Amino acid sequence: MKNSSLAWFASAFCVMATLGCGDSSRPTAPSTVRGVVTLDGQVLPEGVVNFSSSSTGDAAIALVADGKFVVTGGMVPGTYKVSVTPPTPTPENPTPPVSKVPEKYRAPETTDLTSKITGGTNEVKLDLKS
Repeated sequence: MKNSSLAWFASAFCVMATLGCGDSSRPTAPSTVRGVVTLDGQVLPEGVVNFSSSSTGDAAIALVADGKFVVTGGMVPGTYKVSVTPPTPTPENPTPPVSKVPEKYRAPETTDLTSKITGGTNEVKLDLKS
């Protein structure tokens, strides 16, 4: 009887521990994030938007085309530093045009752009200034 009680307790503990694992503050469905990037009021033709959270370690990127971007796969809600970088060379575009994105926006350490992502759909407008 003593062994069966111990086995039952151990089994119940394992089930509770497994059910209790995970971060309950994180939603089960990621948020949808899309937006527009402008530089001095004009749409940014191409680039990359980078979202990074120093508090959670979460990050996401999105390609900019004709000023618009969409984060595929969604994002975990929270506050993010946002940087915008020039497009990188690709086989389809081996020499992208010279980017006019000011240096201060190109790294999380220097950008002053932030975005608070909430559950559901988020529309983000990034207004860069020269």
